[in-house]
Amino acid sequence: MTYQTGDMGVDSYAALASGGTTGQLNIPKDLSLLNRRGYASTTRKGVPLIYRCKFDFFMQNEDGQSFTTAGSGTGQVDPSVAAQQAAVGLLKIDGAQNNWVMRNAAVKWHAAREKMFRDAGVRRSSRGAYSHEIRYNYDANADTWLTPIDGDGNAFNGGEWEISQLAYEGDSEFELALIGHGDDEESNEFSGSVLSLPHSYLMSRQNQLLDTNPETSEGPAIHSVLHHMLSGDSGATSSIQDDVIEEARTSQDSPPYEVLDVSASGDTTHDITEPIELGRITVGGLSQISGSIIVDVPFGLCYPKTNVYSPGYDLSDSEPFEGLMQVEVLDIYEMQG
Repeated sequence: MTYQTGDMGVDSYAALASGGTTGQLNIPKDLSLLNRRGYASTTRKGVPLIYRCKFDFFMQNEDGQSFTTAGSGTGQVDPSVAAQQAAVGLLKIDGAQNNWVMRNAAVKWHAAREKMFRDAGVRRSSRGAYSHEIRYNYDANADTWLTPIDGDGNAFNGGEWEISQLAYEGDSEFELALIGHGDDEESNEFSGSVLSLPHSYLMSRQNQLLDTNPETSEGPAIHSVLHHMLSGDSGATSSIQDDVIEEARTSQDSPPYEVLDVSASGDTTHDITEPIELGRITVGGLSQISGSIIVDVPFGLCYPKTNVYSPGYDLSDSEPFEGLMQVEVLDIYEMQG
């Protein structure tokens, strides 16, 4: 699958543009388009799928050609040519986290969606042929997706890719996103349009406490009279045990990850809702105008962005840099969590 980058951002990352469309990359959608069959982000039991892909990135000028080596004819290199020769292009690929929270969240939401249909009396046979797995947004309600291009550089028409919508009780329909905190902290009055997949899962279960051994904070004295009488400890042993027990009570009892504070209603940014960098490709000037990387993409959804800079030269006056991104799917396997 081949995608156009459009004009690459100068000194800052710009969203990839393909066939006139700017947005995120949806590998299951595009595989379905080109192979004329249905691919999904999860199995029919809701287990997330990992798409192992080879990304190739080609940097070129606005005419689709390699960078020129011609000078200005004055014995000096034209500044715009020098800028091209010194330019470094980057393709950065962001995506969802690959951990047990994402896996369990997808499975639980799949079960919730199936129950939603059962409660409404909708049988599986009454649903559309492509409605048996959840279709997720990347980071917002109704995401816009990139579209692969054909051999002439034109975007494929493709079909419709409808994001799954859910509803409960009297609330309006909403969608699920892999990245971002969603519309709110999921208050009882939630009536938004998008929920964070991982955050909503953590909010539905008993959260880990900041201190995993809190009952000892107001426990008995480290060495009470009763303890002495029952253990028969000597003074020296008690002194040693005092340090050991204190260590047991205070050390290594805080989780090494962020603990959600459900009492802070205004706190909507959490580690679990943030994207991670899946990989990046760096190419540079005349010496290397293409590069490759193998990336594991959770759910098959990611956000490729491009950037170009040229040390010592101002690229703002130069012709825009463009590029091509090619994606080859090498394997599809279930997320382990």
